[in-house]
Amino acid sequence: MEFYRAREKNDYIKYENSFIHNTALLASENEKVFGVFEYDIKNIYEAEIINFSIFEECDKMQLLKGFIEELVYWNPYVKTISYRKDENIFSCDELIQAGFKKNITWILNLDTNINVIKIDINDIVPEQLTVDMVKLDRACSWIEKPEDVVVTCVKIDNKIVSIDGHSRLVAAFNKGFQYVYAHFELGNADTAFYRVCMSWCEEAGVFKVSDLTKRVVAPEEHERLWYNRCQDYLRKHRD
Repeated sequence: MEFYRAREKNDYIKYENSFIHNTALLASENEKVFGVFEYDIKNIYEAEIINFSIFEECDKMQLLKGFIEELVYWNPYVKTISYRKDENIFSCDELIQAGFKKNITWILNLDTNINVIKIDINDIVPEQLTVDMVKLDRACSWIEKPEDVVVTCVKIDNKIVSIDGHSRLVAAFNKGFQYVYAHFELGNADTAFYRVCMSWCEEAGVFKVSDLTKRVVAPEEHERLWYNRCQDYLRKHRD
């Protein structure tokens, strides 16, 4: 079974904000959708489950485990997952089986050693050539404060390089935020590829987030100028 972010609006998603915030997850197999999982990032440390629905017969606990793993993949800095709603989605036994503990709410503590730091937005070096204007508009609609922007970074030659969240970074800059939040990717990051992306950015005059604000393009242009270029490079160097 495949777990992934909802890529477009559909009838499975219960809350509009889940799509806008990229916090709606789907599980499918052979093009059949088995379930949807929606969550809300309450703050830098906590995510809250707001919807879990099953559409096809399957192992409910396996589905929940897969969704939690996908949530952590996209938000590795989150320390706890809470569940407050009483809609008979889960029984107490199911929550306990999944590792939740009952306090004021049901809480799942995550074993993560990723730390989030505050960082001057001008100290971040982008490794992306363009920004999709539709994604930027979506980000601008919900980003209200610096704490809403947490991006993944790597260090290359003492530079702090953002490897995701570029729409959010541009939205933050346009809103006048002086700082945002970041965490560093753990493990063996593909710095060779990121260095190539940085060289493309340097050729185009993109050294800071402020430079990226001048390269906001339509989705099809973003796909042509950035996504396709990355895919072509990876195909040539990994075959």
